[in-house]
Amino acid sequence: MKKKLLAVIFLLTFALLLGGTKAIKSETSSETKLKDTLVIAQKAEIKTLDPQKSTDSVSNKIIQLMFDTLITMDKDLNLLPGLAESWESIDPLNTVFHLKKNVKFHNGDIMTAEDVKFSLDRARSLPQCAYNFTPIKEVTVIDENTIKITTDTPFGSLLNQLSITNSSIINKKLVEASEDVFLTNPVGTGQFKFKSWDIGNRLTMERFDDYYGTISKLKEVVIKFITENNSRMIMLETGEADISLDMGVMDLKSIKDNNSLDYIEVEAPTSQFIGFDTKNELLKDKRVRQSIAYAIDNRAITQAIYGDSATPGTSVVPPAMTDFNPDAKKYDLNIAKAKELLTEAGYPNGFSIDLWVSDDSARIDACVIIQEQLREIGINTEIKVFQWATYIKMIENENEVKPIFYMSWNTANGDCDKTMYPLFHSSQIKGSMNVTAFVNKDLDDTLDKARITMDPKVRKELYGKAQEILQEELPHYTILYPKLNLGMRKNIHNLIMKNNGYLDLTNVYVTE
Repeated sequence: MKKKLLAVIFLLTFALLLGGTKAIKSETSSETKLKDTLVIAQKAEIKTLDPQKSTDSVSNKIIQLMFDTLITMDKDLNLLPGLAESWESIDPLNTVFHLKKNVKFHNGDIMTAEDVKFSLDRARSLPQCAYNFTPIKEVTVIDENTIKITTDTPFGSLLNQLSITNSSIINKKLVEASEDVFLTNPVGTGQFKFKSWDIGNRLTMERFDDYYGTISKLKEVVIKFITENNSRMIMLETGEADISLDMGVMDLKSIKDNNSLDYIEVEAPTSQFIGFDTKNELLKDKRVRQSIAYAIDNRAITQAIYGDSATPGTSVVPPAMTDFNPDAKKYDLNIAKAKELLTEAGYPNGFSIDLWVSDDSARIDACVIIQEQLREIGINTEIKVFQWATYIKMIENENEVKPIFYMSWNTANGDCDKTMYPLFHSSQIKGSMNVTAFVNKDLDDTLDKARITMDPKVRKELYGKAQEILQEELPHYTILYPKLNLGMRKNIHNLIMKNNGYLDLTNVYVTE
């Protein structure tokens, strides 16, 4: 018996020497020591923890660890059952959802159909996210574990919209009692529950031991808000952070050369762009916007900032999405054409204007290059940098007349309706995400038709047309499509980064 035991120990030791920690990637034994806490460094502080009031992916990535939705998504953004264990379409206007039973909120309350109705009705009523649910006419409680969603028209992206953060299910009783308390101590049904938020520094979540799904091996997850890329990299190298999000190109190269580190990089439905507020007198003529596009060498920007970790922009819809139109109008670098259009618009000598950007080092670098390129056609820009939460508030303020601004959009559910309707439909100017105040009836009609179309082929044709309109009118100009990435220490196991950049920590554990 002793000989057999010694042989097993020898083989295990030999395997570890050959494969590092890979021998214990998928499972743990009683002899494996695990760390209680996972530390994640991200580039900006969250704006809110209210799932129905969140409009930015920085916040959404954290919210989705504490709140669940009726429908969830796998790594490749395929739809899967979430809090709804099943659903069926009764007819084109009515869908019934059967809820998982005995699901607990973090405070111990049992989730019911009333909570689901309350959550979805709240989402439909709030300006931050109502656009996602416009076709929904009514949410009806059939019984304690069953609801029915009725729409005014067929709604091609209904299931996709029920998977987004704004569709998270919240506790009706708590929110009705005090929304202020909910904002400072949010209660969901997720794998992790809120513990504390040290504003400007970190947010801490702890394991929810009564979770209906897989109970985490982690006791706590700490999110640290670290603006500088270099600082996040140092934290990763020293072990102060287990995971660092949004690494720079040079950091990825350093990670490849470090035996203690690894990284994940995914093609994502995300884009970075410069926006043009059409209320601004300098930007309301599309010839000015087109001139700026012709003056920008987005290939040079992409290569300089991201290398092979991004591709130049050619449409408002990223190529990672099914409905991307590769034939929409493109703006290859053409200084002569840029100057000609600027002269036609009444600015033969150019003009001066601010260029706004958040405190993301890669985006600031992109703006510095844009500043130099626009100087070639007489447009002089002054770059102004803002902290993320402040920046979002300024961009979303429909009463603010904005200059050129650098922004991004992540279509978390992979559906074109989520990309185009909020950003460009004229109904979304007030209190929503049409921050360029863009109005175009032909586009509105096209997006309305696409929204109520169930046939994927017809939707693709309509969204293709919409992209052609937008590339001509140019309320914003897409600079690039960045891949989303993270760096991590090699003692992190079973981590999944979905193609929308969100983390799946379901089976994650950290070895000593």
